[in-house]
Amino acid sequence: MAGSFLNFFFMKLFIVLFLFVTQLNASVPDSLNKNRLIGISSFSVATFAVSQAIQYEQFWENRSKFHIMPLENEYKDALLADKYGHFFASYAISKSYAKLLEWTGMSEESRVWVGAGVSLLNQTVVEINDGFSEGEVYLGFSFGDMLFNITGAGFPVLQYYYPILECINFKISFSKSDNFDRIGYDYMINDYESTYHWRSINPFILFGVETKYWDILSIAIGHSVKDIDRNGAGFHEIYLGLDINWKHFYKYDLVINNYYLQFLIELLDKYKFPLPSIRITPSFEFYGFQR
Repeated sequence: MAGSFLNFFFMKLFIVLFLFVTQLNASVPDSLNKNRLIGISSFSVATFAVSQAIQYEQFWENRSKFHIMPLENEYKDALLADKYGHFFASYAISKSYAKLLEWTGMSEESRVWVGAGVSLLNQTVVEINDGFSEGEVYLGFSFGDMLFNITGAGFPVLQYYYPILECINFKISFSKSDNFDRIGYDYMINDYESTYHWRSINPFILFGVETKYWDILSIAIGHSVKDIDRNGAGFHEIYLGLDINWKHFYKYDLVINNYYLQFLIELLDKYKFPLPSIRITPSFEFYGFQR
């Protein structure tokens, strides 16, 4: 459901507020700083409470007995576009929170596990609330959503233990659909037809090719859906395009020595900026800087 996207954006808002309120310096301690950890934990709890309250008002007001989404609805709801959304939101929260915890001096292994745990806990609470709500086809506890929540939250852990997987990144982009204004969506993130999910693969990292400049470019495979009615109608779109590898800038001392810039790169690396792409299915079409 769209709550997964909202959780991701609430996390970004939380991070910005935290940086502002605490006036972070760019240094990272050599060992765990308990005061910084307490500060992050307190802000996390407050942000979680606010996000849950807002989602309750938008999605969960009509309470019911706990129920499981019928299996046929798993695909019919949004042709699996919502599953990509759950994976991306879980991955982005896990990855971003682990980077935030670096500021506390927590070890890398610990923070990737904590980031994954925080992400999965947040997404699981959302799914349980879905199970106790009714009124829309996408409400109800979904085993499919939970599977993608688990794999999304856990992928950064795999990247830690298997660094070759760092060649793969998951991103999101938006381009307003024809139905956005007609249906009257409150947010573009609620409109799966406006949403594009990308798997960005850097061939230079994948094949271990040393290059000074070219590894700034990656190859992106994208997916979206069109003409859906949340009851099985619609079709898939597959894209192939260029993408920016923001981690390229980790080569430069300015970034290496500045936690602020590293965190900014971490956030930028979750959004696919519009670059030339080709729609492969259902028909061939070239797009300039639109996707």
